[in-house]
Amino acid sequence: MEFKQLPPFASWPRLVGERALRWQKPISQGLTLFLLVVAAWMVGKIVWLVLADPVPVPSWQPTPLELKSEQQSIDISGLQSGALFGIFAPTKPPVVVAPVVVDAPKTRLTLVLSGVVASNDPQKSLAVIANRGVQATYGLNEVIEGTQVKLKAVLADRVIISNAGRDETLMLEGLDYTASTAAPAPNNSAPATQPKAEPTSQETLDTIREAIARNPQELFQYVRLSQVKRDEKVIGYRVSPGKDAALFESVGLQAGDVAVALNGMDLSDPNIMNSVFQSINELTEISLTVERDGQQYDVYIQF
Repeated sequence: MEFKQLPPFASWPRLVGERALRWQKPISQGLTLFLLVVAAWMVGKIVWLVLADPVPVPSWQPTPLELKSEQQSIDISGLQSGALFGIFAPTKPPVVVAPVVVDAPKTRLTLVLSGVVASNDPQKSLAVIANRGVQATYGLNEVIEGTQVKLKAVLADRVIISNAGRDETLMLEGLDYTASTAAPAPNNSAPATQPKAEPTSQETLDTIREAIARNPQELFQYVRLSQVKRDEKVIGYRVSPGKDAALFESVGLQAGDVAVALNGMDLSDPNIMNSVFQSINELTEISLTVERDGQQYDVYIQF
């Protein structure tokens, strides 16, 4: 292997200059050729733009607004069903209620009336009726089990039943049949009298207790009982004030209380009212267990 001796450092600038002169000509020729090509391309581009057909520029056209032919429907059913000016209620002719024949003939049916709860409000009146040994409590217009007979009215000592459209009387067990007469209507033409002084609450209460003491069944004129059922089973009797609320309020009863026991007798038994009516004439006080707001309370009534 042979090694060439490098020229001295001082001679390097001279050598570079000589070699640069050697390459200067081809480089200049290459650049000139490149520039000529670029110039020719630009001239051709300009000529083409001048000679070419002008490109039509589309004119601006506004986008037409498409209108739907179907108009949006408005739901006015709520407006049509609304009563803007109230609901028209045609005047109905008064309903003529057929009077109850209180002196109807005695029935020939083998029914036994064990007890009654007569009320000024007919819908709250009850009657305990037994048919062929099966005893149950009935309200007005209810069909007596095992028959086609309906209870039509409840009086203090009897009930009126409708048998094939004919009114008949069923007397309370142990009482003989007597014709009943309706109380005379007040005479509106009688001269006006001075109003009497209203009795005090204590006097009213004493009068009520005296009336119940003479006839214990009068209790049900001041304390009303309405049968309460749940799932077709009797659970008790809802109590409410009767024709005078003095006794009802004095013993601590409240409207809506449900009586579930009377003197220890379970009132959920549908046949227990028979025992209640049979024994009430011998009582001087009553212990009533009522259910109120889920709790039971004992109420004592003395007479």
